[in-house]
Amino acid sequence: MLHTLKYTFLLAFIAVIVSSCQEVIELDLPPNEPELVIEGYLTDLDFFIPDQDLNCSGIITIPKSEIEFAASLAAAAQFPIDSIESVADYFPFNKVKLSTTSDYFSNAPAPAVSGAVVKLIKNNELVETLIEDQSIPGTYRFTHDPEVGASYHLEIDALGNFYETEPQVYNAVPPLLGVNAIYNSNFLQDSCAYYLGIDTYEKPGVGDHYRWMFYINNKYVSNPFFISIFDDAQIDGLCLFDFDVYGNELDLGDTIVVFQMRTNEGYSSFINSLRNQTAFVGSPFDTPPAPIRGNLNNVTTGEKAFGYFVAGGISANVGFVPNEIPEEGCGI
Repeated sequence: MLHTLKYTFLLAFIAVIVSSCQEVIELDLPPNEPELVIEGYLTDLDFFIPDQDLNCSGIITIPKSEIEFAASLAAAAQFPIDSIESVADYFPFNKVKLSTTSDYFSNAPAPAVSGAVVKLIKNNELVETLIEDQSIPGTYRFTHDPEVGASYHLEIDALGNFYETEPQVYNAVPPLLGVNAIYNSNFLQDSCAYYLGIDTYEKPGVGDHYRWMFYINNKYVSNPFFISIFDDAQIDGLCLFDFDVYGNELDLGDTIVVFQMRTNEGYSSFINSLRNQTAFVGSPFDTPPAPIRGNLNNVTTGEKAFGYFVAGGISANVGFVPNEIPEEGCGI
């Protein structure tokens, strides 16, 4: 009898535990007050060309005339900057995209913000009021030709608030002289593949920041794991040949377009936070565990808004992956 009672009690206890594990708890979160989110790039083909022949660490000297010629070819290959916009799935340059934050559990695309007043300020003077693209709600296009050395920021009236981005200096970028497909071994030295290698050089003087964006067969590489940013702490003033800023294998026959943009420390910090909270924490579609704020301020409320507006020179070039593997292999 005692044994039967113990058995019955045990079954009842297990039933309670199992049923409690199946209980669904729904969190009743209040709706968020929408806040403005910006993504903006002001850029042009403004190159940093050295004043004299380029001495590459005493190993090789590149005549200034050859640099100017190669830079002109790079510009011609992708000039104007928006030459692939019509065929690319994502192209952010020379426009401002405005949207709002969404509720925590929302799966809908971020709402676009139309009807905003977006002003470009150069050296504290208005130079352009951006026009909204009627075919892409919430997208406002630049037509201004930026000036190297000038300070730029945006002023925005939207959502009943006044916003400002923090001023930043527009700097020239070293030209992207070549985009190459290099057949090489992987990190583990156990297989071979084609990898990206760019040819460029770095402007002397520590404190420069860069971002590279990649289009493979006209499709933007959106995987946050391959967000590529760099500062010049380890490469200041160096010549860079076959420098891999992508890090992933390329497929036979691929066409790859690379954009090299001069940015700034604040933008690098913002993009690095974005990468860390998407590429290295769960899925890229997960809500980031902490707010990622940029250089947009809500002047009306005194709070930080979201996103980043960046200004800097850009260079683009294109490379092609061969259709065949080289007979000599990669040496392993």
